[in-house]
Amino acid sequence: MDNIFKDLEELGFKNLSDADLFQEKEQPKKKVISKEKEEQLKAQTYIYQRKVDCPVCKHSFHSSTVRSGRVRFQGTELDLRPQYVGFDPLPYDVTVCNYCGYAAINKYFKNISEKKKRAVIENITRNYIGHKYNEILTYEESVERYKLVLLNSAVGGDSNGIKAYICLKISWLYRGWQESLQALEQKDDALLQKLKTYEIVFVEKAFEGFKLAYATEKLPIMGIDEMTMEYIIAELARRLGDSKISKQWLGKVIGHSDVPKRLRDKVYDVKELIKEHEKKSQQD
Repeated sequence: MDNIFKDLEELGFKNLSDADLFQEKEQPKKKVISKEKEEQLKAQTYIYQRKVDCPVCKHSFHSSTVRSGRVRFQGTELDLRPQYVGFDPLPYDVTVCNYCGYAAINKYFKNISEKKKRAVIENITRNYIGHKYNEILTYEESVERYKLVLLNSAVGGDSNGIKAYICLKISWLYRGWQESLQALEQKDDALLQKLKTYEIVFVEKAFEGFKLAYATEKLPIMGIDEMTMEYIIAELARRLGDSKISKQWLGKVIGHSDVPKRLRDKVYDVKELIKEHEKKSQQD
């Protein structure tokens, strides 16, 4: 049968064709979500907007904050950078007032002396151009915010230990930024190298600041006690390629009679890495 509808011509249905009786429907295209967009959507489940009152200019604003208990701690790297499962809360650990430019680590945002307030108003607020950040922060934005914290700390006369701690956290941010880029299908090698360079710059700053703090300031600082600071200095020295100095500071750590197991284990790990490095250097 050439045309299954031919019998219907007497009913007025002429020129019908059965050629299009069965049509293959076009499947709807699946939405392709970029890796960056996917990360942003995931981040929204960890973040809420916290109302903050600035102790310097008295303005109120909202700041992106990690939900308590939402992130799962996994451990720490050798330089004590915290590791979490699936989400990095570090970018959200500072608060920035987009009215006056005052910025500090969340825990210490409201603890500001009158002397530091005056210094912030004189040196930060007068020059600050207000900027409203996205609710979901990029690493680039996070680095900028932390550097503003560092600037506030510097003009406000904070101790070397506090400034060193901020520098250490900025080095962690640069490392996190590199890791986020390395997870992409297309890698920007030039940018990765640039970020690695910046990471090392802030490792050097942290190393320098912690050494000064250890020699001249009362510990603990920012929760870092004497033993932990000795260890951090040792690990930063190793990262900067100075095994000799690193071993000297590790010696200070193990010289204590009450070294916690977690710190003792890390000292052992750092020593092993130094041995491997020295062995490789001898072979080369």
